[in-house]
Amino acid sequence: MTIATAATRLLGITHPIVLAPMGGVAGGKLAAAVTEAGGLGIIGGGYGDPRLGYGGTEFMDREFRAAGNARVGVGYITWSLAKAPHLLDEALARKPVAVFLSFGDEMPFASKIKDAGSLLICQVQDVEGARRAVDAGADMIVAQGSEAGGHGKERRSVMALVPAVVDAVGSVPVLAAGGIGDGRGLAAALMLGAAGVLVGTRFWATPEALGSDAAKSLLTRAV
Repeated sequence: MTIATAATRLLGITHPIVLAPMGGVAGGKLAAAVTEAGGLGIIGGGYGDPRLGYGGTEFMDREFRAAGNARVGVGYITWSLAKAPHLLDEALARKPVAVFLSFGDEMPFASKIKDAGSLLICQVQDVEGARRAVDAGADMIVAQGSEAGGHGKERRSVMALVPAVVDAVGSVPVLAAGGIGDGRGLAAALMLGAAGVLVGTRFWATPEALGSDAAKSLLTRAV
């Protein structure tokens, strides 16, 4: 069964599911697996700091090779690009389907991303951030509720945030993020007005994900 939405049409995918670009977890193998299953995989560049073991030039070279010919995107913590702008240039040279930006001002990078032919996906935690992202030229918004793992803000839940963002951004497709890990979560997100979902932690517990088997085991036991 396929579900056609504004997100599937924009991204050229079969299922309205996008892999969250988790730093140190979402590598090329996982991104490719999500894409090949009908969603969109996004490689996590995080802070772009090689001292963390991921996100630098060598990491991206390796993970894009691991993705093979799969259509994938790349994601960064936005403010880190201001400190190391070469990271965006290197990412765009690899022709990602989309660039996913979170936490920071996307405006300085928007034109370069769109001029390179990549879609701009911006993750936000409030309505004001969504409006700023649309003004910057975002092609898609991710509304991240307080249930999200990893980075985030303790503000509104997915249930409250997604409809508010959908109403604020007009025709720009919105993905729901935070605590979504199965078909029921996807169905609920669609009923809230989202065009799809961003899934992170659930994909961490897969063989294709980067990271230790011990961490994956803890995740599966916590469900």
